[in-house]
Amino acid sequence: MRRMKILYIIDGLEAGGKERRLVQLLKGLNNKEISTKVILLTNIVHYKEVLNLNTEVIILKRKTKKDPLIFYKLYRICKKWNPDIIHAWGSMPVIYASPAAKIQKIKLINAMIANAPKKLNRKQYFRSLISFPFSNIIQSNSFAGLISYNVPENKGNVIHNGFDFERIKDLKDKNRIKQELNIDTKYIVGMVASLYYHKDYESLILAAKRVLKQRNDVTFICIGEGPKLEQIKKMAKGMKRIIFTGKRNDVESIVNTFDIGTLLTNLEKIGEGISNSIMEYMALAKPVIATDGGGTRELVEDNVTGFLIPHESPELLAEKINSLLSDENLRKIMGSKGKEKIQKEFHIDKMVNEHISLYNKLLERKNLIK
Repeated sequence: MRRMKILYIIDGLEAGGKERRLVQLLKGLNNKEISTKVILLTNIVHYKEVLNLNTEVIILKRKTKKDPLIFYKLYRICKKWNPDIIHAWGSMPVIYASPAAKIQKIKLINAMIANAPKKLNRKQYFRSLISFPFSNIIQSNSFAGLISYNVPENKGNVIHNGFDFERIKDLKDKNRIKQELNIDTKYIVGMVASLYYHKDYESLILAAKRVLKQRNDVTFICIGEGPKLEQIKKMAKGMKRIIFTGKRNDVESIVNTFDIGTLLTNLEKIGEGISNSIMEYMALAKPVIATDGGGTRELVEDNVTGFLIPHESPELLAEKINSLLSDENLRKIMGSKGKEKIQKEFHIDKMVNEHISLYNKLLERKNLIK
């Protein structure tokens, strides 16, 4: 039996959850009996390790955002290489891949779903409407995502994100991190998220102000960058114990200093799929406080690995932060159970093996690849 051939197409490999997942998958498949190629629609490659794998990276840079020449170029690549499966990561990649897959009878996996909005916006609705009929499998990283996008039952498939524990083997010393960030408090509460419209940093700052009025032994860290950065900084003006780090390349080491990890989402804008930030918190045995909704429920067990709170609830957030900071035993128990959940249900090996099983099932092959 010849080697299975999978062609991946994605907008680019900028720093992001979807992009990291693909790179982790490619690393996991690197020593398997599978041939892979990756097509990027931009020349952005943040995850440089992809260039050291046994996979060809092809850049089809678009002249415009919806460059029609990509359809032809992608068709030619498929005609020459003859992949068994096209695995498209994103809505435009799926649209570009659909004609080539249809004409050349190539199986198409549509992996455009990485969130779980309460209501699809016009672009999400339109792209799902035109791409779902051409897709053999519609893949989401959460069950909540399948529901949000109203995916047909016979096409829907969920493969949760996988966490690679190699990422947290060589962390910087906690005291070194605290010294670098000028932190001298006993406790640290943090959030790792881009400062965009769909992340609710406003609630974090309001809760932080409440907590800091009651105690002086905690520092709040906001890790990320984005268009809301200056606006959120203004909210925290004069608060020395609220730190903004901007973009960092040592996120895991900073998270390792946390006593509590938070992820707050504006559910009116978007619902989370499976959050990589929450997975980092849990893998490092940190209790989590997160907005209740979307795929977050599939990660965080309320009152077991952390707390799920309603949308825009800064008062309740402050209450939960205080209760955890005041109970070291509860923090340890929740953190330990969270780490155990990631090891059992969200390990990178599980994610890779589930993809291999999906590919074999789609091609009606016996699972001979181990």
